[in-house]
Amino acid sequence: MKGIIKKWLKMINNEAGNCACCGRCCEIYGWHLHAYDVDIRRWKSEGRDDLLKMVNRLGWIWVDPETKEPLSRCPFIVRKNDTDIVICGIHETKPQICRDYPPIGHGRRCIRIIRG
Repeated sequence: MKGIIKKWLKMINNEAGNCACCGRCCEIYGWHLHAYDVDIRRWKSEGRDDLLKMVNRLGWIWVDPETKEPLSRCPFIVRKNDTDIVICGIHETKPQICRDYPPIGHGRRCIRIIRG
C-alpha cells in the first residue's frame, strides 16, 4: 500500500514529467486518438466489444457506437470523489497511445506543466 501512495504522490508532484493525474490530456486530446493494431488485437482477445464499438473503420477512437461520430472527450475519465485527481476507467487495457503519454513532442512533460 505504501508503494501505491508513493507512486501517486510522485505523479501528483509531477516529478520527472510523470502524469499529474489531472485529466487534462484526456479532456483535451481524448477525443482525437487512434488505436494501434495491438490495441485492437488485445481488445478482441479480452472480449472488449464495448471498446471495439467505439473505434471507427479508420481506427479513430472514441466514437459514438451508434453514429460513429467522435465523442467530445474520452468517455473513460473518472474523477476521484471531489478531488483534482483523475484516473483512467480502463487503465488495465487503455490504448497504447495513452500508455505512451506524454509524447516526445511534449518533451515527455505532462500537459499540466506545458499549459499550466
